[in-house]
Formats: sequence, C-alpha cells, structure tokens
Amino acid sequence: MIVGMDIGATNTRFAVAEDDGCIKATTQALTADLGDARTLVKWLSVRLGQLAPGRTPDCIGVASPGPLDPRSGVVINPPNLPGWEDVPLAAMLTDAVGCPAYLENDANLAALGEFHDGAGRGTTNMVYVTWSSGVGAGLVLDGRLYSGTHGVAGEIGHTILDPDGPLDTCGQRGCVEAFCGGLALESQTGRSADVLFAAATRGDPEAVPVVRQAAAYMGHAIVNLTNLIDPDMIVMGGGVTRSWQVVEPVLTDALRGSPFIQAARRPCLRLAELGDMAGLVGAVAWARAHLT
Repeated sequence: MIVGMDIGATNTRFAVAEDDGCIKATTQALTADLGDARTLVKWLSVRLGQLAPGRTPDCIGVASPGPLDPRSGVVINPPNLPGWEDVPLAAMLTDAVGCPAYLENDANLAALGEFHDGAGRGTTNMVYVTWSSGVGAGLVLDGRLYSGTHGVAGEIGHTILDPDGPLDTCGQRGCVEAFCGGLALESQTGRSADVLFAAATRGDPEAVPVVRQAAAYMGHAIVNLTNLIDPDMIVMGGGVTRSWQVVEPVLTDALRGSPFIQAARRPCLRLAELGDMAGLVGAVAWARAHLT
C-alpha cells in the first residue's frame, strides 16, 4: 500500500493506493482547519487508520507548496502556508506512520500526474501551470520531472512582471501571483478564486472583467514560459479550470500576439484533465517511483 498527499493553500487531500498506482480511497480537509504541520500529520494518521485499518503504507509521496527541499524533506517557508517555516515534514510523517515519506513541490507532482495520466500524455517537454489560490508550474523536460538545484524550479508565480507592482505574500513586488493569484483576487473582490472563476463562467458582469484582466497578466507569464522552456505543451490546471471558456481566448491571444513566438514553435495550450486529482495522482506516482 502507498499513500499520496497533496497539501494546498485551500484543501489538503490524501489517497490510499495499491502498489500498481490504483487509488482505492481519498479524503480531504480544509488546510486552514488543520492548522500547523503537526496537526496535519496527526489528521493523516487518524484518517489512514480509518481508511486502511491494520495496514502500514510502504511509502508516502507528498506534494507541498514551495519553497521546499526535497532532499531533506523540509518545507521551508511557503507564502500560502503561514507559520510553516523549516518544517521537517517527511521526517514527521515517517515517525508518525512508520514508512519513508518523499517530499516534492505540489506543482511538480501535478505536472507528473498530467504527464503520465492526463492532458500531457505523449509529450516530451511539458509545463503544467496551476492557477488557483496561488500560481505555480511544474516542468517535465525530456520526459523527466525537473525540479532544479534547490527543488524550486517552476515558481512562475514569483517571477516578476512589474517591479513597482503590488506587494506579494512572498515579499517581492509585482509577481505574477500578486496580479492574478486567487488570494490576490480574493483581496480585490471579496470572492474566493473558486467562486470568482465559476461566476465568470456564468457571465457574472462583475467577475468577467476581473478574470479577463487576470488572464491578460497570465498571458504575459505564459509567453515568458514559452520563450524560456520551449515546451511542446502548456497544461493549465487549478481553479481556473472553472472559467476556461473565459480565460482560454485571452491566453491564446497572448501566445499568438507575440511576434517572437512563431507558429511553428507555439506550444499547444490544453486544459488539465485530472482536475483536483492531479496532485494526488502525481504524489502516488512519486511514491511508486521510490518503491524500488
């Protein structure tokens, strides 16, 4: 038995799976209700005992917001998890559950899930962009997950569009996330990202222009990604999937409008197929990768 866990700014989920990757059960809770890392680990232990009584997992794969150090299993200081600073999460899970735990950036593992079992099947170089409460990206280059020297590759949400722009939760000004991240949009409108994106899809006259403007900023980020990575495909996931019909034309226009990105090297832009399960599927795949 293996376990995959996906810690998000809004929700935390985990899945129990067999060693072939087949997910047998899932559960979730609001991350804010779980509080700190110690409470989260206790919650997982209790729910694991309920979902798989009498069984100890062989391995746990954990998707967590960055920055983090996957080698030491430490969550460093994610902007969207207040109070989580230098948390040895992998060691805490190992002590509590009794099996090895392996940590990786949440966007990276969502990318891995989409690459193997979702929209990215058949590609070689793929970027997965998660756009919800925060903004992040996972990179699969030459068919392999790429996380960089310090495990923080793909932090597109904290690349800078305007150095004089609004202050972001990470401490920088003018980040992509400060312009179009769900938490920034919630501060602007009073609506959560999920509610705002869903309202835009319904044609809400207040939500549509806000989401379109956010998509315009995201379009700049996607142009930057394309010029930096040169991917076959960019897969979009997260809460934005609820308003894809609103944001997709804006993102496509940004790519087509770049005089530097010629049609022959323009990446395919696809909607993620796994939805909220992408991180869990990737976390399970990450655990499976460490079984042998």
